[in-house]
Amino acid sequence: MKSKKIMAMTAVVATMVLTGCATQANVSPEAVGENISTSRENCIGGFETIWNSTPVDGDASELPQETVTVVSETGRIFDAMRKTPDGTAEAVAPEDINYKVHVDDSWPKNNVIVIDTATDKVLDTINIPEGKSICD
Repeated sequence: MKSKKIMAMTAVVATMVLTGCATQANVSPEAVGENISTSRENCIGGFETIWNSTPVDGDASELPQETVTVVSETGRIFDAMRKTPDGTAEAVAPEDINYKVHVDDSWPKNNVIVIDTATDKVLDTINIPEGKSICD
């Protein structure tokens, strides 16, 4: 049952990322009241996933304590998360993570990979749409 919930939530988040619903790139200059750099218009972000959220039932025991999100081709960590003692997730600066990424040649190109740092398990693979880059 839990795996069905995880799969459903992952599908929703992936759809949001691919459609741009979870990115800052879709904020219009008028909405902010100032000009936004055009470099952000062709980038995507918002790779938050079920892995750094708290399930509805509150049981986060099966979720990882720390994850990194990396560029599939280079292994560059651009996002990281750690669970706090109370079980909530907090963003962590990538340079504060003591984890060595081992790029796997089987990882699909032009994707971001979410990894559980305790087990090296790939938790999620998210495609970066053609013509887009990762917002830094």
